[in-house]
Amino acid sequence: MPEDLHAEKALVEKVIEKKLPSGLTVLYMPFNREKVVAVYLCVKVGSKYEWDEVAGITHLIEHMIFKGGEGQKPGEVAGKVEEKGGYINAFTSYDQTCYYVVGPVEVLETAFEVLSQAVFKPYFDPAELEKEKEVVIEEMKMRLDNPMIVLYEELMKASYTKYPYKRPIIGFENSVRSVKREDLFYFINHFYTPENMVLIVTGDISEEELDKQLEKYFSKLPKRTLKKVTFPEEPYVNEPELKWVERKVKESYFAFTFPAPSIHEDSAPLMDLIAEILGGGESSRLYLKLKRKLNLVKTISASAFNPDGPGLFEIMGTASPENFQKIIEETLKEIERFKKEGPTLNELERAKTQVLSTFIYSQETADGLSRSLATFQLTRGNYKDLLWYKDQIKRATPEDLRIFAQRFLNTHKLVTVFLSEKTLFDKGAYKKTLAKTFKESSLKSFTLDNGLKVILYPRHDVPAVGISLVFPGGVRFENQDNNGLYQALSLLWTRGTKKHTAEEISEALEGLGASIKGFTGRNTFGLKALTLSNKLPEVLDLFHEILLNPSFKEEEIEKARPELLSLLYQQEDQPFYLALKEFLKDFFPDHPYGLNQAGSKNFYLTFTSKDLVSAYSKMVNPERGVLVVTGDFEVEFLKNKLTELLKDWKPKKTDIREEPEPPSPRDSIKRVKKDSFQTQILLGFQVPGLLSKDRVVLEVLNSAISGQDGRLFRILRDERSLAYAVTSFMLLYPKKSALIFYIACSPEKEKEAVAGFFEILEKIKKEGLSADELERGKNRLLGRHRLSLQSNLAKAEDMAVNEVLGLGWNYSEKYEALVKGVNSKSIRKAIQEYLDQNKAFLLILGKE
Repeated sequence: MPEDLHAEKALVEKVIEKKLPSGLTVLYMPFNREKVVAVYLCVKVGSKYEWDEVAGITHLIEHMIFKGGEGQKPGEVAGKVEEKGGYINAFTSYDQTCYYVVGPVEVLETAFEVLSQAVFKPYFDPAELEKEKEVVIEEMKMRLDNPMIVLYEELMKASYTKYPYKRPIIGFENSVRSVKREDLFYFINHFYTPENMVLIVTGDISEEELDKQLEKYFSKLPKRTLKKVTFPEEPYVNEPELKWVERKVKESYFAFTFPAPSIHEDSAPLMDLIAEILGGGESSRLYLKLKRKLNLVKTISASAFNPDGPGLFEIMGTASPENFQKIIEETLKEIERFKKEGPTLNELERAKTQVLSTFIYSQETADGLSRSLATFQLTRGNYKDLLWYKDQIKRATPEDLRIFAQRFLNTHKLVTVFLSEKTLFDKGAYKKTLAKTFKESSLKSFTLDNGLKVILYPRHDVPAVGISLVFPGGVRFENQDNNGLYQALSLLWTRGTKKHTAEEISEALEGLGASIKGFTGRNTFGLKALTLSNKLPEVLDLFHEILLNPSFKEEEIEKARPELLSLLYQQEDQPFYLALKEFLKDFFPDHPYGLNQAGSKNFYLTFTSKDLVSAYSKMVNPERGVLVVTGDFEVEFLKNKLTELLKDWKPKKTDIREEPEPPSPRDSIKRVKKDSFQTQILLGFQVPGLLSKDRVVLEVLNSAISGQDGRLFRILRDERSLAYAVTSFMLLYPKKSALIFYIACSPEKEKEAVAGFFEILEKIKKEGLSADELERGKNRLLGRHRLSLQSNLAKAEDMAVNEVLGLGWNYSEKYEALVKGVNSKSIRKAIQEYLDQNKAFLLILGKE
C-alpha cells in the first residue's frame, strides 16, 4: 500500500459505524483540529426517483423541510442553529438529498433536535407549501437568467435519451405547481426511511456524548416502507447530436459530452484523471492547444460526472461563436490523439497529484470529511470506498487511461450544445465537421499511383518519427544456392548510392541524428529509418535516394563479405543457434523454412553485384510494398511529400512464386555430434501458420508454459535441477509454424530431460492448463507485446509487416482481444490436435 494510503487507511479506521435500533446508520468520526462539529443527515433519494407529473418534488421537499416539523415555526430551524454560532443548509442532487449543520461543538444537540424534528416529523403546512412553490418558481426564473445553467440543463436533456438525469433537478413550473401536500407525504413515507439514510457526525465530541444525543433524538423514528424503483438502461445517442440555444447574451458558450461510467464501475476514477489531463488546468492539453496555441477559446475545462447511474464526460467553455466549428475540430483531434497514444508518464503523475490533492484537501475540515464519507456511503454503499478511489488513482497506468478513453470517448456518442445570440450552422454542417475531423485526426491510409500502400500514423507525444518500408522476402524466398541473399541485400542496400558513397551517407545521417538501415527476417525484408521530427524532410530525401538508387558496388561487397561470414562463425560458436540451424534443416526438409536465417558460407563467398541487383529489381516493387510512418508529423505535409518523392518509382511485372507447403520431418529424431559441455535438446511440433485462427491459441499456450513460472522452468529446472536454460518458443511462417521446447543440460541428464518434456506434454494434454496458468500466459504475452511496440520505429515496422503478411496493418489492435478470448477449451483442443507425440521431432546436439 502506498505511504499516503496508509494515512488514509488510518483516517478511515477512526470512523465508528453504528446501526441504531431504528435502522438508521450512523458514522462517527472524531475530529480534533478545532472544537467544531459537522452533522450530515443524507437520504438516498434525488430527482431521478421522481416521475414526470411531480418532477421537482425532491427539491421542493428540501425547501419545505426548512419550514420546520411538527411544533416548529418557519424560520425557527435556521434560527436555533444560528443562535449557537452554526449554519444549516441542504442540497438536492440527481441521486441524493443532504441536510447539514456545521458549527462549534455546542451546536450538536441543536442540530440533532432541528434535523430529527424537521426530517422525520415534517408538517408541510398547506399555506407554506403554496408560498414555497412560488419561491421555487422564482428560483427557476433566476436560473433561466444564468446562461451556464441553461446550457447545462440543455446538455443533460440532450445527452440522456431514457435515464431520468435528463430532467432538471428543480423540475418544471407546471409539475411543481401541481404537487399536493399528500404527494410530499407519499415521497417522505416511501423514501425517507431510516435504512435509506445515513447520519454522519464529524467533530471534537466524545462518543459518550454522541450516544447520549443519538438515544434522545434518533432512537425512535417513524416506521416507513422503502419504495423500490427500477431505472431504464441508458443507450445514449445513436449518432452525434447538436443543440443550439439562442439567447441575447454578451458571451457565447459551448459544451460537449461523451458517455462515462457509473461510480459503481471499478475503473470509474480513471475518468477524473482523463478529465484532469485533457482539461483540468492551465497545463492541460485542451487549454494549451485551444487557448494558448490557437487562441480559439476564452475558457475551457473538462470534468467527469460519475453518479449512481450512467455518467458523462463533460467539456465546457466560452468562445466567440465564429470559432465553434474549429473548436469542435481541435477538441476532437486532441481526444483522438489521447485515445491512440494515451498520456505521457509526466502528464499522468501530474494528474494524479492534482486529483489526489483536491481529494485530500477536502478532508481538512469537519464539513469536508462528512461530505466525503456521505458520498461514498450513499453511492458506493460503503464509506471505506474512499480508499478504493485513491487506490484506483494511484495504480492507474497510461495504458489504462488510453483503453478507458477508447471505450468511452466515442465520437458517435458525442453531444454538442452551443448557446449564443444566433445559430451559425445546422446539423448537416456539424456532421461534416465531425467527419472531416475524424478523418484528419486519425490514421490515414492511401495507395499511390504506383501501387505502394502508405499508412501514416501520427503520434505527437515525442518529437521523433519511425519509417518502415516492407516487402515479402527473407529466407522463405531463398533456396540452397542463394541462402543468405536477403542478409547480403539488406546489409549492402545502404552502402552507397549512385550519388553518394557509404561514408558520405553515414556522415549525413549522423549529422542529422538519424539512421537508415536495411533489415530482413524469415518472411519479409525492407528499409527502416529513425529521425527527429524536425529533420524529417532531409531524412526523407536520403531515404528516397537509398531506396531507388542503391549502387551495390563490388568494392562494398568485398568489404561486406567478412561481416556476413562472421554471422556464420558466431553461430558455430553458440550451441543454441547451431542446434536451431540443424533442427530446422530436418524439421522443414528441402524447404525454405529449413534454411539458415544467417545464410550460407558458399553464397557469401561467391555472390556478386549482379545477384543483388537482380534480387533488388525483382523484389523491391511498389505494388508489393507497404510504407508506414509513425510519429510526430503533419499528415497532409507528409502525404504530399511522399507523393512527390515517389511519383517516378514505377511498378515492375515480375513473376514471384511463394513458397510451397512445407513437408513433415522425415525422421522423428536427429543427433548432431559436438564436443561441448552441455547437450542442446530441441523438441518441436509443426503447427498452423501465422494466418491461422489457432496461431494465437498456441502463442498463449507457449507463453503459459515458458517463463520462470511456467511448467518447463518450474519442473525441469527448479524441482529437478536438470538445467540452467529451459523454455519454449515459436517460429512463425505463413504456411506452417514451429512450436519448440528447448533445454540445455549435462550429457548425463539427456534422457531424463527428454522424458521430462514428454511427461509435461502428456499431463497438459490430459488436463489442460490451470486457470492461473492460462491467465498468466495471457498477461505475459500481452505484456511483451505492448512493450515491443513502444517506439515509433517498432510500431511502424509492426504495422507494415502485418499488412504485408496479410494480417492487416491494425492486427496489433485486434491481437489483444484475440489473446483475451482464448479459453481452456480452445487450449485443450489445440493441444489435442497439434501436440501429438507421434509427430514430434527431436534434435540432440552434443557429445555422443
